[in-house]
Amino acid sequence: MKTRETALDNSFSGQQAEHLQGGQPKPLTLLQEMTPQLEQKIDLIDAVLQAPDRRSRSEAIQKASEVLGRTPRMIHMMVKRVESEGVATLGVGRKDKGQFRISEQWFKFIIAIHDWGKRDGSRMNHNQVHVHLIALASKGEGLLEKQYAQRFKNYPEVLSDLVVGKYPSHPTVYKVINFHLAQKNKKVRHPGSPAEGQIIQTTEGILEITHSNQIWQCDHTKLDVFLVDEQGEVIFQLDDKGEEIIGRPYITLIMDSYSGCVAGFHLGFEAAGSHEVGLALRHAILPKQYGTEYELQEKWNVFGVPEYWVTDRAKEFKSNHLKEISMQLDFKRRLRAFPSAGGLIESIFDKINKEVLSLLPGYTGSSVEKRPDNCEKHASLTLNELEKILVRYFIDHYNQHDYPRVATQKRNQRWKSGLLVEPEVVNERELDICLMKVAHRKVEKYGCVRFEGLVYQADCLVDYQGDPISLRYDQRNILVLLAYTRPKDGQPGEFIGVVRARDAKEKQMSLEELKWRKQKLREQAYEIDNSSILNERLKLYEVVEQKRKSKRQRGKNAQKRHEQQTNQSKVVELFPQNATVGDTVVPLMASDLTVEQAQIIAVESLDESSNEYTPPTKIVAYDWNQLMEENW
Repeated sequence: MKTRETALDNSFSGQQAEHLQGGQPKPLTLLQEMTPQLEQKIDLIDAVLQAPDRRSRSEAIQKASEVLGRTPRMIHMMVKRVESEGVATLGVGRKDKGQFRISEQWFKFIIAIHDWGKRDGSRMNHNQVHVHLIALASKGEGLLEKQYAQRFKNYPEVLSDLVVGKYPSHPTVYKVINFHLAQKNKKVRHPGSPAEGQIIQTTEGILEITHSNQIWQCDHTKLDVFLVDEQGEVIFQLDDKGEEIIGRPYITLIMDSYSGCVAGFHLGFEAAGSHEVGLALRHAILPKQYGTEYELQEKWNVFGVPEYWVTDRAKEFKSNHLKEISMQLDFKRRLRAFPSAGGLIESIFDKINKEVLSLLPGYTGSSVEKRPDNCEKHASLTLNELEKILVRYFIDHYNQHDYPRVATQKRNQRWKSGLLVEPEVVNERELDICLMKVAHRKVEKYGCVRFEGLVYQADCLVDYQGDPISLRYDQRNILVLLAYTRPKDGQPGEFIGVVRARDAKEKQMSLEELKWRKQKLREQAYEIDNSSILNERLKLYEVVEQKRKSKRQRGKNAQKRHEQQTNQSKVVELFPQNATVGDTVVPLMASDLTVEQAQIIAVESLDESSNEYTPPTKIVAYDWNQLMEENW
């Protein structure tokens, strides 16, 4: 029933035919590489062609036959091809070398089985495809049943071969699948769009890029560099699982699609979210002003409000915060239809990695597998220092480079020339909506508020003492807050003023850095030698415990004495029934004795030899109730 592969009539290679069909002339071919074997073949065939007579020609053919291991007939054919088609034919081997001889239907059927085996999480390998063909061939005439009709609808030739037990061999199946995967995974570099007529495919249609500030693109990534705090110690963060990891910053970048200029960015330790996107957008819209400490040679002249805002489909770009910002600033949001539509902004991330970060201490490398060991020990840059480096790179380097599609125009020049109208400078208060981080506090005396352990003070808050207010802030600079009123019933708040940290010596400090400093202070507090303070506390605790114990003991002693005094009977038997001669009897109560009786008892109680008082030798107490009954 089962047989190995037999010769299948039709030949299908899946590759381009070497000769044009339909009677068209053959394409011209030239030898591009000269190997020693090819040089030897050319010398032997040339000797045949250059032979002066018939005898010399026969000798040259015989020599070529012996050296090349071919028959004289084949040498004759090689000479004829060279004469008719040119010397390039000597470099052409077997036309079917490395190819597989199966029909087109069999080729497509094998690929269909392989693709089916990769669906819905399945992982069918090459050998299982061949085993599947063997299993189908084992059915024989059973494949003609109705249940297989749909499966072989487009493959009648395959069905007829399987019915008689014919199917491709194991190596052929491997070749077909490998060829298919090679063609499927072939990467072809895009040469780039022309300067004019560029487009961006979005989920809502195609946008043609025609001028500056028309389409801005936004994306973010985690930079491959470790940073340190102001004290030079590597910064650690907590990941989603609560585990401590070495801190690496995130960058959110905004670019103008027409000019390729960087319009704005945000740098911080917080994972990129809608708040970070809002801060980057705020930075891009406003005109940029930097101090002399940045050592800039050019100006960052890119600003304004875009017409379209194009991003990928991440959840932070679909947030309500971004919706509020777009409604406030009147621009349209669009999502990229394909990841390749964001090639512009993805390319600059690669440039930042290669042209900036790779030179910095603490660089981790873009590949986790090739990351050097203990690269964090080389880290020495702070977040502020990295921010200055990136600002200089964007202004003095990237935006000053030639626009790749127009050799005579720089990126910033193209942005300037591509403006339809001069961009309007937006009021900074209108962009406070980009600051999503909000805290609610009550105003204390003298116009002070407390936030993250710092005291802020401003004259504008004096009239709001005791009232609740809202504070909006930028995590990059926590020393400056924006105060807004906090009306009830969801009414919008009104801007009060700018509030600054009262006792801060620095001009700028990020929220992450502030938290890091507070953590370090707590750790240092544990490390300080507080032995004298702690010993004093222990001594105090010991004294308190001793006093508590002595107090309890005094209470117990007093209780014992009290019990002894209250339990001792004061009734004395005056005339005991069982008294013997010589027993001294103590009266019932001292108040009941006469003076003479008391003297007699006292005299009798004195020891005649020592003149000392001795207690009565026997005291008998009566039962008081019995005495009452006997009317004593």
